[in-house]
Amino acid sequence: MTWLLLASLWLVPQPVQGADSLMVAARRAAEQWMHHDFSAMVGTGAAVMVHLPGTEPSSPLRPTQAAELLRAFAEGAREIDVEILVARNVDPDRAYVEAQRTYEPRDTALRRTQALYFGFRRTPAGYRLVEVRALP
Repeated sequence: MTWLLLASLWLVPQPVQGADSLMVAARRAAEQWMHHDFSAMVGTGAAVMVHLPGTEPSSPLRPTQAAELLRAFAEGAREIDVEILVARNVDPDRAYVEAQRTYEPRDTALRRTQALYFGFRRTPAGYRLVEVRALP
């Protein structure tokens, strides 16, 4: 029985040495949203899809375009918190993170919440952000 348990543990996929876990990537994205550091959030590599309330979903954007679009969307708000609610691998190459943003629109004390979804693609170096959605 012990050998069966050990064999099953050996067969469980292990993370790549040095690669970020999904929770590390999720926390990093939440922290970067919190500080409106969208350039760091989208990175410098591949294209990023952006879906924002009141707009049509974008085609994949260059990171600089995605960062500017997110900055323009969030600039009128003061972030209070960005909490990770769920982080889940969809398949071996893709993962999604659901977060809740708590913020105050500029010049008000009215707190609002908004659901955020971050889509990630797994790479040998860890998880790379490929999609950002903000729900109304």
